[in-house]
Amino acid sequence: MADSPEKSHILITGATSGIGYQLAKDYLAAGHEVYAVGRDDDALSELKKLGAIPIDLDLMDRDKVIEAFDKIDQIDLAICGAGMCEYLDMPNFDSSVFMKVMSVNMGTLSHAIEGVLPKLIASQGRLVGLGSASAYVPFARAEAYGSSKAAIHYLMKTLQISLAPHNVDVSLVVPGFVKTPMTKQNDFPMPFIQTTEQASQAIRDGIENGDEVIEFPKKLTLPLKTLGLLPDLLWQQVSEKLYKDN
Repeated sequence: MADSPEKSHILITGATSGIGYQLAKDYLAAGHEVYAVGRDDDALSELKKLGAIPIDLDLMDRDKVIEAFDKIDQIDLAICGAGMCEYLDMPNFDSSVFMKVMSVNMGTLSHAIEGVLPKLIASQGRLVGLGSASAYVPFARAEAYGSSKAAIHYLMKTLQISLAPHNVDVSLVVPGFVKTPMTKQNDFPMPFIQTTEQASQAIRDGIENGDEVIEFPKKLTLPLKTLGLLPDLLWQQVSEKLYKDN
């Protein structure tokens, strides 16, 4: 779809920052109609100048999401990329932080899915959800973020099965580290970190190819998947060593 001459109607949540912002710009440059959903007025204004249809929307407000998306005539592709990250520092397990991350990352996604699904069924389109390579293995401090992404992985893979009879394709995006405002808070090494341009290209290529799982960069995601297959005791020892080294 990224390089297709056919104009598509694309909705992107989290479009005012990071990967979502880059995707919106790239799809606009390719001639597609883009509904940019976000809360940053300056970013929405910039995207509007590029031709996007801006939607200033709190994705945690279910009723407003459904109302806003119902007004859109057609959606061929919905990319749900809104989310947040906060870390926990043991032994202080802050349940308010944990529940905020879980609520935002799952809430924004589930509300968006409910809102766009009737449109995607009508267009026989594609739903895309943004997961994370952090869901493959347990990392200290990422208890909240990793748990939310693991839940997203399960949800998207389940939807691949349950939406197939309705002719809606589903893709799960599994990025490694990407240089975004979210990752600026990370105070640990981020191997093979990608630019938003690289991330956008990988995602658009994967969508164009019809991939159910879009992983990048492979030199990070494949080793993490392999580590995730290790026996729990062995992986716990590896994880503890990584935590102590950092």
